[in-house]
Amino acid sequence: MPAHSTPRIYDGTTGGSVHGGRRTHIIQILRDAKDPLSVVQVADMVGIHANTARFHLESLVDAGMATREQEASAQPGRRRILYSGTLPNQAHERAQGYRLLAQILTKTIAAKSPEVGAEMYDVGVQWGSYLTSRPLPGEVLDEATIDQRVLDNLDALWFAPELMPPPKKRLVFHNCPFLDAATNAPEVVCRLHAGMVNGALAEVRSKQRVVELIPFLKPHLCCALLGPVAETAVQPVVRHRPESDLPDLGDDFGDEETINLS
Repeated sequence: MPAHSTPRIYDGTTGGSVHGGRRTHIIQILRDAKDPLSVVQVADMVGIHANTARFHLESLVDAGMATREQEASAQPGRRRILYSGTLPNQAHERAQGYRLLAQILTKTIAAKSPEVGAEMYDVGVQWGSYLTSRPLPGEVLDEATIDQRVLDNLDALWFAPELMPPPKKRLVFHNCPFLDAATNAPEVVCRLHAGMVNGALAEVRSKQRVVELIPFLKPHLCCALLGPVAETAVQPVVRHRPESDLPDLGDDFGDEETINLS
């Protein structure tokens, strides 16, 4: 692993760019919309100028995160350009090879190592630490600043994260950038992600850690329950439980849909 260094540099198509958080918001809107959306519609929903919306939309198209089409209309005059969302690594031609490679590697690792979950968690902790800017010497971050720093890191990786406040404090991931790999080998990918979050939290000296990760509560929706460091086992629980045994996470999740990680 490369030596730890800051600041991080991202490729401009992710949340790590100066426009990342807004583009994550726009791609969520496009993906959740039943029909393709126009520039004006997106601008109104996000609360930005149409020219700014067009800039972000075209950047997402260039990055393979959205598609562009002309509106089908029998009316005379100029037809509108409409945009639809795609999931990361699913449409971009340059990403197809990496997507296939991720599937091959995760399935191979899962088949060869009986302790893959524990191993991948440890790997995740290392990379979570590496991808997170550590505090400056003598700098003490409060939990609100820590939360935002971790959210920014996860947004940079296209997890579209959201932090739900106490008393049931949890991280909600509205997107998995490695969805196919996670579906085929959750014991590899999901435990890796749990380790990455805890590695990031440890790097910024947070007093909380992921104590349980529940994948696929809904399609493209996962949840990481947070708790004090003292309550964290050697590794967080990443498992499926019967619906009646799922934690009460509030009404914002709807019907749970989980997968078996045991």
